[in-house]
Amino acid sequence: MRRLLSVLALTLALPALVHAAGNPVALAAERTAAAKSVSFALTSVTTVPGRGRTTMTGSGVQRGTSARMTVRMRAQGAALRFDAVLLDERGSYVMYMRSPAFRSQLPAGKSWVRIDLSRQAGLVGVDFAALLSAAQTSAPLERGLVSTTRVRREQVAGRATTRYRAVLDVQRAARAVPSYGKQVAAIEKATGIRFGRIPYHVWVGGDGRLRRVRFSMATAVAGVRGTTAQTMTFLDYDRPVRISAPPRSQVHTP
Repeated sequence: MRRLLSVLALTLALPALVHAAGNPVALAAERTAAAKSVSFALTSVTTVPGRGRTTMTGSGVQRGTSARMTVRMRAQGAALRFDAVLLDERGSYVMYMRSPAFRSQLPAGKSWVRIDLSRQAGLVGVDFAALLSAAQTSAPLERGLVSTTRVRREQVAGRATTRYRAVLDVQRAARAVPSYGKQVAAIEKATGIRFGRIPYHVWVGGDGRLRRVRFSMATAVAGVRGTTAQTMTFLDYDRPVRISAPPRSQVHTP
């Protein structure tokens, strides 16, 4: 869990590093962030030598810092389905999870598990609030963007887009912003991985918003290094959505 949260924290912050005046990817990211809501599809594939491949696919909606997802995971022939709701509750980032696999482990009448991500991440020295706050400070993080190159025109989910390749230097951004650098150092210590330059492929629609983001980064499972490749496709924007915590009577808090 600690390793997973460490990688999750960095994954959440990295896309926000794409900031530079006039940069098409940066402008698309800013326009996307201004949306009232977004619906998306997500695919993540983690490959670790000797441990096989873990594939995760899902879909969901996001509004501000809140999100609701349905995810299917497959690893070593076993399949797992779960629902997740992520919320900011009084300054703490919280995730509610529900899955058929949890039923035998939960008290009678409970179907959801509540996990305080901010508290769990703090166990490995990661401060979600500080990390995400630093990620929103665009000026110093401009130094994390190494290059942006236009690739070609492509169709994404039935829409015409322009594909770009952007390269982010995590260490450069860490040196530019001490608070961000502290969090990156904690994540590297927890995973045993030193993050360097990470290439992103970004598809921008005719409306100037992101339509797809794809990247690959190093990860570690039980000390064994591997790779995680993630693709997020943005399907729709500004549709009314409601995201709330499950009824308290159905929630178990470990």
